[in-house]
Amino acid sequence: MNSVIKKVSFFQSLSVAIILIFAVFSINIVVKNFIILDVKENFEHRATDIKATFEVLNESIKESAITVLSVLKSHIGNIEIDNNRKIEINGVQTSFLKSNEVILNNNNELIDEFTKTTGAVATLFVKQDNDFYRVATSLHKEDGTRAIGTFLTKDSPAFEKITNKEKYIGTVKLFGKNYMTVYEPIIKNNEVIGILFVAYNFDRLYDILQSKLEKIKFGDSGYLFILDSNEGILTLHPTLKDKKIEELDSNLQTLLKNMIKQKNGTEIYDFMQNGVETRKLSAFTAFDEWNMIIVTSANFDELLELNDTLRVYSIFGGILLLFTLLGISYLIIKKTVNEPLLIINEDLNEFFAYLNREKEEVNFVNIDTKDEFGRMAKILNQNIEKTRIGIEEDRRLIQETISVLSEFEHGDLCQRLNIEVSNPALMQLKNVLNNMANNLENNIEDVLVVLEQYTHYNYLKKVPTKEVKEHLLRLATGVNELGASITRMLVRNKTNGLTLENSSNILLENVNKLNSSSNLAAASLEETAAAIEEITSTVRSTSENITKMTMLSNNVTKSVKEGEELANQTTTAMEEINSQVLNINEAISVIDNIAFQTNILSLNAAVEAATAGEAGKGFAVVAQEVRNLASRSAEAAKEIKELVEKATSKANQGKQIATTMIEGYKELNENVNQTMNLIGDIQNSSKEQLLGIEQINDVVNNLDKQTQENANVASQTNDIAKVTDEIAKLVVQDADSKIFEGKDSIKARNIDL
Repeated sequence: MNSVIKKVSFFQSLSVAIILIFAVFSINIVVKNFIILDVKENFEHRATDIKATFEVLNESIKESAITVLSVLKSHIGNIEIDNNRKIEINGVQTSFLKSNEVILNNNNELIDEFTKTTGAVATLFVKQDNDFYRVATSLHKEDGTRAIGTFLTKDSPAFEKITNKEKYIGTVKLFGKNYMTVYEPIIKNNEVIGILFVAYNFDRLYDILQSKLEKIKFGDSGYLFILDSNEGILTLHPTLKDKKIEELDSNLQTLLKNMIKQKNGTEIYDFMQNGVETRKLSAFTAFDEWNMIIVTSANFDELLELNDTLRVYSIFGGILLLFTLLGISYLIIKKTVNEPLLIINEDLNEFFAYLNREKEEVNFVNIDTKDEFGRMAKILNQNIEKTRIGIEEDRRLIQETISVLSEFEHGDLCQRLNIEVSNPALMQLKNVLNNMANNLENNIEDVLVVLEQYTHYNYLKKVPTKEVKEHLLRLATGVNELGASITRMLVRNKTNGLTLENSSNILLENVNKLNSSSNLAAASLEETAAAIEEITSTVRSTSENITKMTMLSNNVTKSVKEGEELANQTTTAMEEINSQVLNINEAISVIDNIAFQTNILSLNAAVEAATAGEAGKGFAVVAQEVRNLASRSAEAAKEIKELVEKATSKANQGKQIATTMIEGYKELNENVNQTMNLIGDIQNSSKEQLLGIEQINDVVNNLDKQTQENANVASQTNDIAKVTDEIAKLVVQDADSKIFEGKDSIKARNIDL
């Protein structure tokens, strides 16, 4: 392979082939990576979207559980504990838990009525030592017995919340059913005496959602599956549903355990399906509230079909392009390069023989073309002619050049080349060396001048960088960057100083306002304390008047005959009121049931809207509004029921009093005695009010003291703000003492307050 054209063609072919192979290989890798990354992100988004559906369902179920809790509270109210009386449940002596004087221990009638009305189960806990004990429930075990007579235990996630007087809401699986549970502490005298518990079963809603999810497909064979992270069971899968992790092969066990541990991410793995091993891609995300891992899975090869097609096209296209380029380049090189090179090679051998004094004469290069080879031949002929004349001149110039460069080496840049020669190349070299010396000397002088200005805090002047390269450019740029860096530092200092000055002014104004507000608050609290003192005096006077009323009540007498007539009229009126109240009670029960059913229907509508995705968002809003309307209706029914119960109680009391008045004067005297007892109770309540007013008086006095301390803190803050303002002015003055670009246009930064 002695021919240049063969060498060039061979190496060109080899280079093009390597480049094309590398390009095709790189493109395939890059495209494959991009496709895999895009598929992973798409799968992660799909898993996240499905998780969002579960979150919507979870929030709806929570609201339903809270709603049924409010229904339970309307049935069971005024709960108290009697630690002096005990009742045995499963061998444990439990304190009496009472609601409106009705004992709740082992009393499941109210609970069962609640479950019958709402469909939700409920449990009552009573405080037992340092734990809580189940004393009544409508929850039944799988064998049909009630789940009563057991402790809550400290391992329960609700225990810590309850002991902190907080409500706990969460999901739990009880006896094979899924429930949304709400634990609410019963607080009496700032102490937790028991727990109200409701559990709303959402299996039907979950089954509806699960049936929708089973229909989701990814590509031709992709699907969705769900893993219970607590029990390690596949709760949703087209072929492995209800399978435990331990029942699967070791590779799949490791994969699913990693998903439970990592909670979010993607995995590529091998999966045996219908006796055939396939490559799978899965994206997974955790929904911790339901202890589940949501996984989207599809065949990896199906997702990479586009990449395989692109790889085939790129390989065939690269091969075709390679052969096309090689054929064209071979013809061009042979005609335009190889033949002129042979002529130049032969004539240069003649010229070098002349230079080596092997020949007395030299032949010129015989190429007469208009291309680069023709111009090269002309230049070669001109230089061959000049070479003989310039050899001696060149030697003298080279000698002087060596001498001048020696001086340059020791730092003297004033030396120059003065010899004139006829060789243009050497003359150019001479001029370049002289120009180089001039440029070095001038540029170093420019740097020194600028550095001198910097020493006097003047940063406006810059070192010229036009027609300067490499090290001189780096030197000039470095000096200019030094000036620019100092300028930026000064700009920042002045900007920060102005900003600090403005901020300190605002701080001073705000501190002054704080001082004024603190003083006004202190004055107002003093007036409030005086007013409370006056109220305390009034309450004491009221208590004394009640004592006088007790004495005066002994003189109360009435005519027995007039009392009997009035009692008969009162009895008749009370019976009519009782009849109307019973009718109102029935109407309220109907309204309460309608509100609850409306809430359940709105919950189902919210689930359907959540499964519908984007198309169901508007319907989800309507469902939410219907749920809100149902909640308000239930609340209104509850309030009306309370008013009716109070009216019934008052009517019964009136009827009883009228009946008692009929019995005669003796019974009237007995009622007077009862009235005196009531006045005694009022007197006790008045004393308690007096005690409460005195406690409020103490609190106001403490608040007055705290306000005075706040005023002192505001005063100290005012002093600090003044010092900050002085520091800001010093920073601005220091920056103004320097000379730099943009000094006069600097403004303080805007600070959003």
